Amino acid sequence: MKKKSVKMVISAAGMAICLLCGSCGGKEESRGALEMEGTAGKKAEEASRQVWEEQEERKQQEAQERAARLESYRTCSSGTRIKDVLSEEETDSLFYASEIPAEVFRRMNGVSYVENDNIALADLRYLRMLYVGFDGEPHVGEMVANVQIADTLLEIFRTLYDNGYQIEKMRLIDDYGGDDDASCLDNNTSCFNYRVVEGSTRLSRHAYGMAIDINPVYNPYVTYENGVEHISPEGSEPYADRSADFPHKIGGEGELCLELFEEQGFTWGGNWRTLKDYQHFQMSGT
Repeated sequence: MKKKSVKMVISAAGMAICLLCGSCGGKEESRGALEMEGTAGKKAEEASRQVWEEQEERKQQEAQERAARLESYRTCSSGTRIKDVLSEEETDSLFYASEIPAEVFRRMNGVSYVENDNIALADLRYLRMLYVGFDGEPHVGEMVANVQIADTLLEIFRTLYDNGYQIEKMRLIDDYGGDDDASCLDNNTSCFNYRVVEGSTRLSRHAYGMAIDINPVYNPYVTYENGVEHISPEGSEPYADRSADFPHKIGGEGELCLELFEEQGFTWGGNWRTLKDYQHFQMSGT
């Protein structure tokens, strides 16, 4: 009986040892699985952080490139197309007036501006604006105008821009050698040019930067000398008939351009009696 009891005790102890060994093996396996899971988690976290950092770096680079492009729009040539979709704030920043910059004066000097006793350079302002071209795309434009009307022009042209009003070109008259005929023939919208009224010795309102011509091909200058009608610029003859309906025509009930300028106190040449200057708006003053 005693021998049998010893065998039974040994057998029970063996079973306990086996159970303990089995338990230790399970813990080791669990620990290994947890370690693998932790390593995988760290790798996933590291990969996620790397993706985020790359995205942030890409965003910063894009923001820097965009800022550089916006800055370039302040110095680029007139007619440059805006390739970015601009925010309200960005658009605002591209409508501004400044004193005549040195590089702009170099273009004007001896061309649209000459030393005179009637208008000083300090009385003029350089305007940078946006306009919607005939292609329906936004472009950068430039203009020189009298300081008295500079802010008003910025307001008017901003409203025209916001409403998609199309202007073909907006360049300084100096790009045409100060030649008003060449500028009009190219359908250029411009303001300042120190010159006399055609056929006279009287200074034009353009000489004071107080007049502006808009899309002149579609809004011609019409005179009646000795009962004979003369229309300029060349090629604008079809647009002298203001009863006709065609694009880019100034005038008519509710026409935005005319409405905006008249609201600000400008006189429209299309209302003159002895001649018609449909492209022309001027302000009294200096």
